[in-house]
Amino acid sequence: MAKYTFLNLAEEVLVTQGKAMTPQEIWDAAKVAGLDKKVASKGQTPWASLHSRLIVDVRDNQATRLIREGKPAKFSVKDPIASKAAIEVVNSVMNGMQPTESDEPELNAVPEKVSKFPYKERQIHPFLSRFAHYALRGVYCKTIFHETSSKKSYAEWLHPDMVGFWFPFEDYNKELLALSGNGMSIARFFSFELKREITFGNLRESFFQAVSNSSWAHEGYLAAPNIDDSEELRDELARLSGSFGIGVVELDLADPQKSQVLFPAKVKDAIDWDGANKLAKENPDFRKFLTDVRIDISNAIAHPSAFDPVPSLEDLGKLWAGWSSS
Repeated sequence: MAKYTFLNLAEEVLVTQGKAMTPQEIWDAAKVAGLDKKVASKGQTPWASLHSRLIVDVRDNQATRLIREGKPAKFSVKDPIASKAAIEVVNSVMNGMQPTESDEPELNAVPEKVSKFPYKERQIHPFLSRFAHYALRGVYCKTIFHETSSKKSYAEWLHPDMVGFWFPFEDYNKELLALSGNGMSIARFFSFELKREITFGNLRESFFQAVSNSSWAHEGYLAAPNIDDSEELRDELARLSGSFGIGVVELDLADPQKSQVLFPAKVKDAIDWDGANKLAKENPDFRKFLTDVRIDISNAIAHPSAFDPVPSLEDLGKLWAGWSSS
């Protein structure tokens, strides 16, 4: 028996309504028409599932008959006649009838496991390294390799993907820095959780990973290049950021200069030394980071070679070009 999918539901509603609609509007219209009962979904937020299916289909399915337009995102059909014919095929199969040879195949078939991105999460670290250095007042970053830790079972909730520090090497004179003692009262520490994408499906887990592994730092951020642009998700991100103080960075891999802080982090007055100590005990990369920071602050000069490189725009452009052509 063929399944009636969220995409089938969306296309049937859009053909019937004859206009572009948001995922929430599509779902509301589907409920009125009783189409929601045809979807075999037991999820608590079916409208969010519908939204995710639509985004992925338009982005990854070359055979899609749907179009995405505007912000907040609305969807419509490319060819109402073709979509109507496809809907009739699906409904005939659902009713136990076999389509004729001229009928169109199953609507918008997309493999469940699609390789969405030609790059791995760690490969986008250079984009954040450049962003942090130029957009966050000269922050130097370092990648933290979870696999080097002594206890790997809870690594994702303890270890940030990247850490960073800022110190006014060029802004303050050495005499003033000497008065600050070891300089730690002036330094600012950053913690970053990176994801390739943020959708309704991984929003809360990703956000609270950032909350957990950024608790030691002055500023904590969740960063990703593909953040769902639906109004509902952005509103929820704003609410979570305001409640827990985690900033959100949207990276633009195609044009790194357009990367931006969507929601700023709440700056803490001091770092959590117990939290930093726990991380230092578990991870040698973080211990090395602290050692390098101490040396640089003591000498009142930064040694960029001790941290992740800050790539040029040309370097990042080559990375993006390689992924785009793959």
